[in-house]
Amino acid sequence: MLENLKNIPVVLDLRKIIFENKFSTHTNVNYFRGVYNSFSEAELSSPKTKPKGYDNSESAALYKERTNTTYSTDYPVLFWMNKYKSDISNVFDFGGHIGVHYYSFSKLLDFSGIKNWTVCDVPSVAEEGKKYAKQRGAKNLNFVSNIQDLADQDLFLASGSLQYLDWEIHDKLFELKKFPKYLIFNMLPLHSSTSTITLQSIGTAFCPYYIRLEKDFIKGLESIGYEVLDLWSNEEKSCHIAFEKERSLNYYRGLILRLK
Repeated sequence: MLENLKNIPVVLDLRKIIFENKFSTHTNVNYFRGVYNSFSEAELSSPKTKPKGYDNSESAALYKERTNTTYSTDYPVLFWMNKYKSDISNVFDFGGHIGVHYYSFSKLLDFSGIKNWTVCDVPSVAEEGKKYAKQRGAKNLNFVSNIQDLADQDLFLASGSLQYLDWEIHDKLFELKKFPKYLIFNMLPLHSSTSTITLQSIGTAFCPYYIRLEKDFIKGLESIGYEVLDLWSNEEKSCHIAFEKERSLNYYRGLILRLK
């Protein structure tokens, strides 16, 4: 009865007005709303109260506290990096912000075999990362803003970043002369039956957000020569799109693939 009451047209309209006010003004980073045909359409629907995307000083300043913290969702990545550490000397951390995983993982992993850890992120974030690395005295940590700089890497790591892209990673990898040995994806929104472009509030800005169809995502990577070694669920992470229950996710996904 309560569910039926919530969906009476006048009540539903009121709920949407209340939610839109929260979405536009609150600093909660887990608000999602809308279903769109493209990233550009999602961007056009953004409220005018905040910038769009991560390429701004407010968004670049986020997540410094995460450099000193290891989360439960990190442990599958730590497990596989440790298992194949003898094969990994160059890491390409795509969407790694200011080097969050470089700092937090270094407390638990043996980094002696890693020659270079390269973070790829938008220019504002990359610049902030360089400043922060200087403060921390980070060694072998580099920052770039173009995925084309991915060359001669042993591991391509993307944790919580592919959802902000409207292109497919297997297409970009296919353009490389030499593929990475391993791919690790974590905190990735994959749906079992549909794909969705929605809009997220990250607190400091609004970002188009892509929930991919799981089987298509895996099929694309297999088509360029990778095999799945493991697939796991990040049950601590969810994506609830307002008023779109069927398109929402109760958990995210992670997977590791190896080049055949």
